[in-house]
Amino acid sequence: MWPFNKRQIEPVPVNLPVPQKNTNHVRKHQDSNTEFQTNTRSLTGLPNKVLGKFGNGVQNVNINAILRQSLPALRDASRSLVLQNPYARQYVNLSAGTVAGADGITVRPSPVGLDGQTDPVLADQLEKLFYEWASDAKRFSADGAISFDTFQALVERSRATDGECFIRLHSGGDELHVSIIDASRVPSSKNELLKNGVYISNGIERDKNGRVLAYHVADVHPLNYSIQTNSTQRVPAGEVLHYFIPEFPGQERGFPDCIAVIKTLDDFNSYNEATVLQKKIASSAMGFITNSDNTHEELLDGENPEREFVEYFEPGSIKELAPGQQIQTLNPTAGTDKITEFYDACLTTISTGLGIPKQSLISDTSSASYSASKLADRMSREGFKTRSNLLISKVLKPIYREFIKRIMVSEFKSLSFTNFENIANCTFITVKQISLDPVKDAQYEQVLLDMGVKSKSQIIRDLGMEPQHVFEELKREAEINKTEDTNEQGSSNNEIQQKTEKGDDVNE
Repeated sequence: MWPFNKRQIEPVPVNLPVPQKNTNHVRKHQDSNTEFQTNTRSLTGLPNKVLGKFGNGVQNVNINAILRQSLPALRDASRSLVLQNPYARQYVNLSAGTVAGADGITVRPSPVGLDGQTDPVLADQLEKLFYEWASDAKRFSADGAISFDTFQALVERSRATDGECFIRLHSGGDELHVSIIDASRVPSSKNELLKNGVYISNGIERDKNGRVLAYHVADVHPLNYSIQTNSTQRVPAGEVLHYFIPEFPGQERGFPDCIAVIKTLDDFNSYNEATVLQKKIASSAMGFITNSDNTHEELLDGENPEREFVEYFEPGSIKELAPGQQIQTLNPTAGTDKITEFYDACLTTISTGLGIPKQSLISDTSSASYSASKLADRMSREGFKTRSNLLISKVLKPIYREFIKRIMVSEFKSLSFTNFENIANCTFITVKQISLDPVKDAQYEQVLLDMGVKSKSQIIRDLGMEPQHVFEELKREAEINKTEDTNEQGSSNNEIQQKTEKGDDVNE
């Protein structure tokens, strides 16, 4: 169920003695002194100590050397987890849903005019043009398959699964097109020294100062989908957005989010499989017919009678045993001993390695108090808010700026590029998380507003809305209510006047 051992490292081509049965034999990596046992299942297809040997403080190897050696296998293992393990899948879905949301992060243009204030008319025009382009999948993506909102969720899913995501901006043609490059198409095995101090490390071309010059993207065979690492295309750095969370100085690529819990998730899954198998065996009812006669009846031709050799049993089956055979039953019970405590310990380890509260991972608050749920909600929000800010700075903002450049050339030719920074100014409104107690949260915001430490615009932005639109709607509603009150008051005055005139007529 765990196809992680596809990238096995080739053994040293020497004559080794034939291993004896039930004997642990050792093989060595061709370029390393690290030894590991081959009789244990390798989860990622790598030596068991491939990561640990770099962290012992002796060899002092750069983090990019670990990426070059381990990234492909770790990425494959992470993808298999996300596809097969429910907790890994839940984490990726939670990350994409919280960071990007179902509707995506909202982009609100805020161009600054010559007077230093936001130009509302130009802002509305830019917003209208941007979402006309971004909401149309055929205009937004190069393959015409995804729009701006689904693009954000897919980018975050790719980053959480692979540890990184590459986005290409296709500048050729009349409109800007965006596409997502599979991380495996940027081979970490491509490492070369070029001229003038330029080098390629982990598939990324850099100058002598480490500044990115280009990305080398491998071609994909259109029929068997194999990645041709020997045939790559050089894409300038200005056309590629590399989205990952750096954890070490000078880190060139990203590690999958579940790297710290890959082994724990595999052990947890194996335990579940063994427990289910034990339950199946315990719930199966079978019958056996025994024969105590040890003498073998011979057939007419002198041959012994053939009897069925029973190796596998099915629930509800009745089998006859050969003379002298007996059934020895095995009833494993350790698989379910303290299963609740084991589950809780494993889930605590997994949630800690993923950096999210356990309640968010299992989506279960039945045994949690309100205070604990509130704290877990706060912790989860702060963690994902950091990723939302990174998504904005690394991906969304560069895409919006590139779009504005196109618009200034085609639609708004009167705008000057000397004022580009003010024209491209915009606000990104992140996803508003569902509150556990919205009444108390609203009271807390009111206290901050009364204290003068927070404005109405900030509160509205925290709610995931645009302040200008809200103020305009409130103004229109106030005018409508004022008109209705005036009409009602006029109608009341007319009714009073009519009743008065009618009374005067009666008196006369």
